[in-house]
Amino acid sequence: MVGLLVVGLLAAGPLVAGAPLPAAAAAECAGVTVVVDFGAAGGGVRTGCAPGDPASGLAALSAAGFGYRMAQRFAGFVCRIDNRPESDPCVNASPTDAYWSYWHAQPGGSWTYSDVGAAARDPAPGSVEGWAFGAGAQPAAAPPAPPHRPEPPRDEPPRQPGGPADPPPPVPTGRADPNGPPTPPTTTTTNSEPTTTTTTTTATTSAITEASSTAGTPTTTSGVTPLAAEQRPDDTGGGAVGLLVGLALITAIGALGWWTVRKRRQAGT
Repeated sequence: MVGLLVVGLLAAGPLVAGAPLPAAAAAECAGVTVVVDFGAAGGGVRTGCAPGDPASGLAALSAAGFGYRMAQRFAGFVCRIDNRPESDPCVNASPTDAYWSYWHAQPGGSWTYSDVGAAARDPAPGSVEGWAFGAGAQPAAAPPAPPHRPEPPRDEPPRQPGGPADPPPPVPTGRADPNGPPTPPTTTTTNSEPTTTTTTTTATTSAITEASSTAGTPTTTSGVTPLAAEQRPDDTGGGAVGLLVGLALITAIGALGWWTVRKRRQAGT
């Protein structure tokens, strides 16, 4: 422990965002990130990492790889970091327009001026410490953003020993499996029995009898054997043909009866 750093001469500064850090050297820091802005002292902005959990701000500064020097007559006052500025004799406290101001922040956040000395402050792991040389301005570099950590892979549930494997994709309906036996075609059998339509045409002699009664002469009913239509299997147009044949027979019998009555009348006269 070198001593206490006293910054009681300055009040706490406002929260102001800084410029982006040119190189994220401490992006993967597993501890406390330390940003040092040398400003007018020369040297640009440097970033280091204090691994683990340093006990104080001074311990973090040293563990991050930066050397510092204390003022001889002002105990605990840091007058140089990495021997800058060389012009400061480090006897008394540095002037208010050229001194090392002390800051802290969260990763990716904004700088906050520390209201306690670096020896009294205990930075938490994952936080950011800042030092800037000048008239009390914050470091020109913004606190480094937190590292991007990829999501861990999802663990698949273990399969039961001897359990069924993943089922194969379903075979489309109506199509045969190209690797399996051919599917026999589906045959639909319709049993149809031939329909037989019997058309019976019965010759009637009613017309002859009526004609004989009207003439007043005895009539003789000639025996006419009823004709039955042949039984044929029903085919295309069979019903219509049978009907025409029946009508033709009825017409012929009627004409025969009329002719017979007429002949008898002529014979009677």
